Amino acid sequence: MWSWLSVALSEFISVSANERGQYQQATVFNTLSLVMLMLILWTQSRVDNVSIWLATFGIVISIFADALYIYKQKKKLCFSAFILAQLCYSAAYWLMLSGGIVWWLPAMLLAIGVVVFFLMLPKIDRVIFPVVIMGMVLFQFNWAAGEIWLMADTTASMIGFLGTLTLTCSAALLAIHDYKHPFACGRYLISGSYLLAHSFIVASLII
Repeated sequence: MWSWLSVALSEFISVSANERGQYQQATVFNTLSLVMLMLILWTQSRVDNVSIWLATFGIVISIFADALYIYKQKKKLCFSAFILAQLCYSAAYWLMLSGGIVWWLPAMLLAIGVVVFFLMLPKIDRVIFPVVIMGMVLFQFNWAAGEIWLMADTTASMIGFLGTLTLTCSAALLAIHDYKHPFACGRYLISGSYLLAHSFIVASLII
């Protein structure tokens, strides 16, 4: 319990420092949050080693991407790192799948994604291409987690699915806040949901 609270507190300090323009402190505490999640994963995980390693790579790449984002440097590299981190996470989930695929799930997720995309279109007109790429990656990530949930029907699988959905919401909020219409407490909401998504994903691998 204390380890999870430490993760949340460290991220809160990181966001507060970022809002004050203290980017070095923000980077240090954001990195600390994700490193603590990585330690939790390795000390409490019950899944196979391949999935652990893939999730670990996802966290490490996220640390790198977050640092670039905080310092507002090399946006293309930052975006690519976020994509790669999500691919590592999703690969960890796909490897845990066995058996047939429930085809109505990707159809439903795709339909919801298309509707949300067109609803958001007026707010993201400047970043349509990156949003489409991010959406495709998140779509297959949600699909993998959803398949595991339908297959296993456990608390851990449900938390993992919620984690991928939370990450998708966080990415959508970031696109709107950064490129179209900043909103009150947006940075706290985006960072909070982003960390919550990482925490849910890690928790799904250790429960």
